[in-house]
Amino acid sequence: SIGSGYSGVSIADGRVVTMFSDGTTDVAAAFDEASGRELWRFEVEPMYRGQNGAHDGPMATPVIEGGKVFGLGARGRLFALDLETGKLSWATDLVADHGARPPFYGFATSPMIQDDVLVVEIGAEDAAVAGFDPSNGERKWSAGIDAVNYQSPIPFEFGSRRQVLFTGLEKLYGLDAASGEVLWEHAHGGTGWRGARSIVPVPSGEGRIFLAYKDDASALFELDHEDGVTVARRAWEERSIRNTYNVPVYHDGYLYSFSSRFLTSVDAATGKPAWRSRPPGDGMVTLVDRHLVIQTKKGSLHVVRASPEGYEQRASLDLFDDLAWTPPSFANGHIFVRSLGELARVEIRREQVAAVALSRPQARDGGSRFAAFLTEVRGASDSSAVVDEFLASIETYPLIEGDSRVHFLYRGPGEDLAVGGDMIGARQERTMTRVADTDLLYYSTTLEPGARVNYVFIRDYDLIMDPLNPRTTASTVYVADMEMNFESPDAEIEMSWVAMPGWEAPAYLDEAAPERQGRIETRRLKSARLGKQLDMDVYLPAGYDTADQRYPVVFVHAGRVALRNGRLPTILDNLAGERMAPVIAVFVHELPDFFNGAPYVAMFAEELIPWVDENYRTLASPDQRASIGGGWGGLTALSCTFGEPGTVGKVGAHSVFMLDFLRVALESRVPAADDMPLDVYLDWGMYDPVSADEAWDMRADNEHLAGVLRQRGYSVAGGESSDGPGWSTWRTRTGDMLETLFPVDSTQDE
Repeated sequence: SIGSGYSGVSIADGRVVTMFSDGTTDVAAAFDEASGRELWRFEVEPMYRGQNGAHDGPMATPVIEGGKVFGLGARGRLFALDLETGKLSWATDLVADHGARPPFYGFATSPMIQDDVLVVEIGAEDAAVAGFDPSNGERKWSAGIDAVNYQSPIPFEFGSRRQVLFTGLEKLYGLDAASGEVLWEHAHGGTGWRGARSIVPVPSGEGRIFLAYKDDASALFELDHEDGVTVARRAWEERSIRNTYNVPVYHDGYLYSFSSRFLTSVDAATGKPAWRSRPPGDGMVTLVDRHLVIQTKKGSLHVVRASPEGYEQRASLDLFDDLAWTPPSFANGHIFVRSLGELARVEIRREQVAAVALSRPQARDGGSRFAAFLTEVRGASDSSAVVDEFLASIETYPLIEGDSRVHFLYRGPGEDLAVGGDMIGARQERTMTRVADTDLLYYSTTLEPGARVNYVFIRDYDLIMDPLNPRTTASTVYVADMEMNFESPDAEIEMSWVAMPGWEAPAYLDEAAPERQGRIETRRLKSARLGKQLDMDVYLPAGYDTADQRYPVVFVHAGRVALRNGRLPTILDNLAGERMAPVIAVFVHELPDFFNGAPYVAMFAEELIPWVDENYRTLASPDQRASIGGGWGGLTALSCTFGEPGTVGKVGAHSVFMLDFLRVALESRVPAADDMPLDVYLDWGMYDPVSADEAWDMRADNEHLAGVLRQRGYSVAGGESSDGPGWSTWRTRTGDMLETLFPVDSTQDE
């Protein structure tokens, strides 16, 4: 047993060294290679608590050289230990002593030693990388002007000269380790969290360097000598390896890596994929003796031939019960692996073993109509006819049995089929099972009786709609590869949807009678706070133009999506005067920079509210204003409410999308209810986004936020609903929100 952490495993002189958290402190520890017995433990620094999806503990891999262990803590403590005893030889603080800027998730770069210099990417204002004397920790040189996040240096040789290859946020560098001289540099043009911020260069043949340098693309760069100067050029850019933190490996002309969650072989000459495979599951890969050794995030270990001919597994082992985020290591004929809780040595044996199926059939639904069909088709002489007859008998797809069982069915071309959706979560999918020797595949699951969820099929690694289900919708929650949409509130994909028997669409989504319909004006406000024009649409209720009545105001954040997919004008038309007071609604087509939301909050309080009161007949008091939104718009609604107390007296949010630092910052601003009276509506879905491999769960975050609000004295209407996220679902709850915030008799003309 060890503790949480991402650090890799290093092996030398009979000792196995890694870093982890013991729950209080981040430590480096050595274990006996033969027995696994702990030999020593060194306390590096207080535990680094993971945030925004990261797990607790250190991230950098220690390096062993000359009887010493060199490591880097997540807070920036660089240290050297005696390999035999674990005693501290020296330590220095990258932030306090060398001006390094801590990355958002903490220091993760792994040190390396070359030419008797300890090379570390530090990310100081005047130095991207520095060389340290391994004997005493003194800084010998520094080089490069570039931001550093989670990149690591590697050894490299070009033109018979040994170099250190490293990247920053903007450039690729070749460096002489002994002197610190930058031999060459090239602006790589990378972007993204899983791209530029996390690049580890991969040498891919003489003078060729592969960079997974964008979230959605990778590239190969070629070096050449021109007039005695080394220059780099991009040979190709492709999407064949993308959306992964895994560092690829190169062997015999081909790159092997995970692309999204699929193991992929890519021709290094062209960037074109040779093959892709869903097995063995998303993980980390190491190259050993013409084989890929793969540790999956779910805890299994696999040995696969490194061949462009296709996926061929040679051995596998179900190893850990918890998550694993670290590539395997290899030394002395053994594989060394770790998870977030355990460390193991694995022996390699040549044995005759029975073939193991790569995917297990799903359990049959005993006693159901679908189970009877499976039994019949497996014993039929003409299975295709049985499938034809069964599908013809189904009135609507997916097939629902009882009040909670649902069977997703696909018939048609495709080798690899899976299902993704609200009921599964972000960055995940579930493999569909083929029925006997037919072209019918299925995935069965249980949903809440009142659930409504969006889903897609993934056919041969591309998203498609369910061909049998005509019900489709647009979702801004997920984008390609079932990634949660962290980038743009307007980005969307088409998805199919299914509702269980207990779900019913509210009547207020039907088009209102003409006499009840309001109108929309498109307006623009020049914002000094944002330094640009602010686009918006303003909904005016029926009768606004013929009366002198004043109205409450609802500010809708991320308003373009709410207009397009949430059908809020229709909802307001139908509910006005029936279930809620008529209101003016301002749809703000903007979202703040969540790393610096202060300008947007100030704009809202100082510019937008006064502008609306000046240009429209409003009830200009906080208790007649509401700030609302869904997802990231919900977070913005709450941020404006608590960031500028007293500007609004009502707040409503559907399924607030939060990462840890945003939730903590928001909750820290919530005052006691006695100090800031406020009507609050907050709801969320049972199937809101969650990442099974990472430490974030939007459902749990919303529940926690509601608890904090109640602890501080607020009455919180809403709560959990048995459905998924996005305006195609939120709009079925928006009527409850608006009725709560603006009941029919809640306003009167001044």
